[in-house]
Amino acid sequence: MRRLIYILALITISLSQAMAQATEFWTLEKCIIHAMEKNLDLKISRNLYQKAVYDHRQSAWSMSPEVGAFANSNVNFQRATNQDYQIETGTTYTVNYGVGASLNLFAGFTAHNMTAARRFYKLAVGESTKLSEYLLELEITELFSRALYQKALADVVREKLEISLRESERIAATIEAGQLEPVAQNEINAAVSANRLELSRAANEYKLLKLRLAQTIEVPDVYNFEISDAGLESALPVNNYSNIDSLYALISLVYPAVQQREFELEYYKKMHQVSKGNYSPTLTMRGGYTSEFYSADKTETGKETPFSTQFDKYRNPYLGLSLNVPLFTGRKRDFQTKKSRIDLENAVFSLENQKKQLRRELEEAVFRLEAHYIEYSTAVHNLEFAEKSFETYREKFGLGLINTTDFMTAQNQYTLARSNVMLARYNWIVQKKTVELYCNGR
Repeated sequence: MRRLIYILALITISLSQAMAQATEFWTLEKCIIHAMEKNLDLKISRNLYQKAVYDHRQSAWSMSPEVGAFANSNVNFQRATNQDYQIETGTTYTVNYGVGASLNLFAGFTAHNMTAARRFYKLAVGESTKLSEYLLELEITELFSRALYQKALADVVREKLEISLRESERIAATIEAGQLEPVAQNEINAAVSANRLELSRAANEYKLLKLRLAQTIEVPDVYNFEISDAGLESALPVNNYSNIDSLYALISLVYPAVQQREFELEYYKKMHQVSKGNYSPTLTMRGGYTSEFYSADKTETGKETPFSTQFDKYRNPYLGLSLNVPLFTGRKRDFQTKKSRIDLENAVFSLENQKKQLRRELEEAVFRLEAHYIEYSTAVHNLEFAEKSFETYREKFGLGLINTTDFMTAQNQYTLARSNVMLARYNWIVQKKTVELYCNGR
């Protein structure tokens, strides 16, 4: 019998250790790092930024000369013109080949302005990616804090249930001793049942928040996913009053949404310059080196002239300039310029609107931060009085001076006070993280 008990104990210990090893604890920092690596929306944003980088490089290379090689061959089966522009009969063939290059010397600086526009577009996409990272980090922080609060609330409700169970056992013993009526057991049993229901709801809400958090950070194994308050356990609300004007002046220089609108404004400025540059003439230089080979070209002996001889004979280096002056294009350039001017005006309005929105968000964030601190301080004082009141009611209930209803009312008030302190604390942590993200620009 002892040996069987020993084996069962070993199995129980092994299973508990295996379950502990399988459960992985995640801190807030670990969740954020993992999400930054795995989130698919962020991967798409980063790919779009890389695409914008390539567009910028491509536009810069477009100002370099274009060099190409060519070769053409024609086979004529009856009549054809030879190298001397005479009619030949029979089957003949001709090959012409060479290399050529072209360089735009002037086009109203459209190429330069387009390259600059692509650069600002690249920077705007980069800020958009930073903004996506910022919003994801804020979402994770809020979900993580809500889950921590729900986890702590479940612990409080569990402790409340344990107290009611102990009181139920004490009342049962008191009834058995004949000091209380049996109806008292029904009252405490109803309280125990209500506490069990409350614990089930709190535990289920915690599991749901964990599931949402795991889905957000792309963790496939949601069953062994557990959160840890490491790094946040010592975070207590403090009153850090910040001047809105100075804070806004600092944040507006680094906040991604504002920087994105700044770069978009510069982009549309350059595109407006491109549209105006289309009115100017274009000057292009071209050059190349060509030669030809004719099957009809014969030597004095009647044989085909060798390739090397014909290469020297027909080689033709050339260099030229071409000027293109646009006179009428159906007012295409006029309408394009007008549309680009509207885009530029909208970019100015968007930047101004984004700055106003940032200030409103910042004012609200700072207000909420201070409000949560005040709420936390008030909740702490309320908890002190609720705890003393509960201990008093608990002693009276043990002496039989009050009924079960009064005891449970005091216990509920104490639980609510503890819940208010935790809620205010985690709300302050989220708001503090929000303000820090504003300040860091990401």
